[in-house]
Amino acid sequence: MLIKKLSELLGRRIEICNEISEIETMRRGTLNEFYYNSTLKDGTVKKRGPFYNITYSGKDKKTVSKSVPKKDIERMKEETDNYKKFRELSDEYVDVCETIAVLTRSDDEAKKTKSNGRIRS
Repeated sequence: MLIKKLSELLGRRIEICNEISEIETMRRGTLNEFYYNSTLKDGTVKKRGPFYNITYSGKDKKTVSKSVPKKDIERMKEETDNYKKFRELSDEYVDVCETIAVLTRSDDEAKKTKSNGRIRS
């Protein structure tokens, strides 16, 4: 059973790498749609928009927001979605590798982690 689980994990690790390699472009951040109200000369209020911007953390950890032309919305949406997928796959890769490490440690290492009937990690 342990060997089967280990081989499944090793296979999944390769699949994750393949999925990551298929991501061609990505962009950090969140794409936002917004509107604003404009008061006309006659006093009526008109809703303007939609307008778009992308918001992300810059290198200095400050929030950066940039306008996005309507013609670039679909591309930006795809790129931000790709980044989210990359992050999910990266997290899963770490989880898989940690599980592999636990399953492949030697019996001597496993015995050393036992203390008072409990297993330490």
